[in-house]
Amino acid sequence: MIQVAPGTKVYLACRPVSMRYGFDGLAAQVAQVLAADPYSGHLFLFRSKRRII
Repeated sequence: MIQVAPGTKVYLACRPVSMRYGFDGLAAQVAQVLAADPYSGHLFLFRSKRRII
């Protein structure tokens, strides 16, 4: 179980993203696509293009 502080927003990316971006690339995606600060303390969840069932 992950505990999240009250007031923390959780963003879930519905479009698959290549995990080859790494942390810096995913942070850039947050900044460009969502126009949000990736260091704001909110959670940004991404779905991989490569589906693992």
